Amino acid sequence: MSIVQDLYAIYDKEQAKYRARKSSQGLLLTEIRHNLAFLREGLREGLTPAAIVAGLEDAHYRDACRQGVDLDGLQKKKLAPDTFANIREFARYRDWSTSRLIETVYERIATLKKLVAGSAEVALRVRLKNLFKLLMVVLAHLEGRQLKVPASR
Repeated sequence: MSIVQDLYAIYDKEQAKYRARKSSQGLLLTEIRHNLAFLREGLREGLTPAAIVAGLEDAHYRDACRQGVDLDGLQKKKLAPDTFANIREFARYRDWSTSRLIETVYERIATLKKLVAGSAEVALRVRLKNLFKLLMVVLAHLEGRQLKVPASR
């Protein structure tokens, strides 16, 4: 092979890796959105906590981890107080990296699945509501948005 052909092959390989990485990031973001929407509907409609936990997905997260996707590539900035509207409950996540936030979300999903499988007597509905709130903050962070808290009624 000539040097030009070698360079073409290198370029093609790097482009394929780049496309796969971007695809994995997009799929992960979609999975996070789906989990948030499902949590919202499941809690609102009164599904059993076990049914809600069973519906939470983590396949794209596991794929992204297997492929070595840089989760911080989804959002380079760290979590800022403006993102979570300075709500005291989320102050502990301030300045967390995107990868740490996403890993925390999926760690909680895995924990919930294990608790359901072990039929532990825990307040699953409360944990699901807390996961919902965390997912709201994480998604706002990933999308570069700021949560707005409505004024007192």
